[in-house]
Amino acid sequence: MTTLLLLPGLDGTGRVFEPLLTHLPAAIETEVVCYPDDRPISFQEHVAIARAKFPKKRPFVLLAESFSGPIGLQILAEPPDNLVGVIFVATFASYPSLFLLDVGRFLPQKPLLKLFSTTLLSRLFCLGGASKGAVKLFQSIMRSVDLKVLSNRLRILAELPPPPEMNFSGPSLYIQATGDRLVSSRAVDPLQRLLPRLRVEKLRGPHIILLAKPEAGARLISAFVARLNSSFE
Repeated sequence: MTTLLLLPGLDGTGRVFEPLLTHLPAAIETEVVCYPDDRPISFQEHVAIARAKFPKKRPFVLLAESFSGPIGLQILAEPPDNLVGVIFVATFASYPSLFLLDVGRFLPQKPLLKLFSTTLLSRLFCLGGASKGAVKLFQSIMRSVDLKVLSNRLRILAELPPPPEMNFSGPSLYIQATGDRLVSSRAVDPLQRLLPRLRVEKLRGPHIILLAKPEAGARLISAFVARLNSSFE
C-alpha cells in the first residue's frame, strides 16, 4: 500500500483536504501534515516538520499544495529512498504573484483576516463557484489560524530562496486550476524545467482546487497513485 503524504496550503492546518479525503479509495493510506497555527516559524522549520512525517519504510507519494510547493522542492533536493512520486497542486517554485507579495509585506494583519474570511473575497481569489459548504469550511479554517502565522507565511513567500537542484527522477504530476486568480498558469514552467518528467493535468476551477473540486481532484490523484502501484507489480 502506498501512503499519500499531504502538505497543506497557506493555512497550514490541512483541513482543506477533508472533502478530498472522503473521495480517495481506501487503498490509499493518507497522512496530512499540519504546521503550527499559533506561532510563526521559519521556512526551514516548515520543511523539517514535513520531513518528520515521512513514512519510515513504506513507499509514499508527496502532495504539496500552494504554499507548500517550495517546501516540496526542498524535499526533492534530498529525497528519501521510499519517495516514489510527487504531486504539486496550484503551486509555484518562486513567489506566485505581485498581489501576494504586496499582501505579505504591507497589509496589516486585521484586514488580512477580514479580506479572506468574507464570502465575496473567498470566492473571488480562492474558491470561485465552490459549494457553500466549501466556503464555510474555508472561512472557519482561516479564522482558526493566528493572524501572525498567516502574515509570516506570506512574508516567507516574498522571500523564498531559489529552488535547489533536484535529486528526484521519479514520476511527478502538476494539477493546475484553470481559474486560478492567485497563481499564474506560467508558474508551472519553472517546475517543468526542474522536473522534466512532470506531467500537467488541468482542472477547471479556482485556486483551492482540491476543496472546490474534491471528487475530480481525487480521480487525478488516484489514477497517479494507481499507475505507480502497477509499476511495482
